[in-house]
Amino acid sequence: MAMRRLAVVVALFGSLVATHANAWWDLGHKQIAALAYGKLTPSAKSKANQLIKRHLAYPMWIRGLEGMSPKEIEQAAFVNAAVWADDIKNTNANCISLAPPGCYVGGPTDKVDGPNAGANIGMADHLIHDYWHYYDIAFSPDGTQTIDSPPVNALSQINLLTAALSDPSKSDDVKSFDLVWLLHLVGDAHQPLHTTQRFTQQIPNGDRGGNEEKVDIGGTEPIKLHMVWDGILGESGPAAAAIAAATALPPADPVAARVSDPAIWFDEGFAIAKKDVYTSEIGPGVGDFKLTAAYLTNARKVAQERASIAGARLANLINAALR
Repeated sequence: MAMRRLAVVVALFGSLVATHANAWWDLGHKQIAALAYGKLTPSAKSKANQLIKRHLAYPMWIRGLEGMSPKEIEQAAFVNAAVWADDIKNTNANCISLAPPGCYVGGPTDKVDGPNAGANIGMADHLIHDYWHYYDIAFSPDGTQTIDSPPVNALSQINLLTAALSDPSKSDDVKSFDLVWLLHLVGDAHQPLHTTQRFTQQIPNGDRGGNEEKVDIGGTEPIKLHMVWDGILGESGPAAAAIAAATALPPADPVAARVSDPAIWFDEGFAIAKKDVYTSEIGPGVGDFKLTAAYLTNARKVAQERASIAGARLANLINAALR
């Protein structure tokens, strides 16, 4: 059902926006990784390639790439690895991608307040860590009491994993695990609804980054506001499609690209969410709210800019950590 709804978003963008249409679900994360890979130093690229090859899911990332050159396979594996943090939410996909004796599975202990929520133990960690994907800065336009993000979140983990990636005392097992997570989390950090939670009198417990609001974009049924932004630039595709699509993204602002503090990335996303996500078209309740073509066109422009700068910042992070 979710994929069918997302296809509606993609189809509508094909008719509303006369530009290349790809990014932020699987294809978007892959585009960000493709941009980053092209900006890696030779030394960092070599080290990153070796860490990707150590990962238990590597056989899945190179499946179907027979006949490509070794360099092309390395690039494609790096790009495909950017979606693994979402893949592990699906037990069947996990079992396919990982070698015996087991799979990555989430369970009752995989909670944000659990004892292993913020652990960094490498491949021995078989938890899904869904709460690693976002850091919700809370706000309320009507004075409703807000709730702060839990201490283990995307911001805390980007900082933790980045520090470990550059730590010579950490094993390659841990660094492989951390690099693959970072390929994904840096992308998440640049999606405005992974940085924000809105509280209103009608949604007093918070909207979970736009997951509580439904919007009408002209499909057969309303969809979640969060899904619009997650799927605004495309759904899925092979690494080759993402590598090609990445070339259509606007160039990142060089000054902004040098901003290395992840806290600032989330502050940026928070400001963008208040300005470009929660516009006057989004009322204080759960909807359904009708989104105009102008809203969607601007959203796509914002998403392209965020994906581009995410790729540049991801490259800078990896270059610094694997120098």
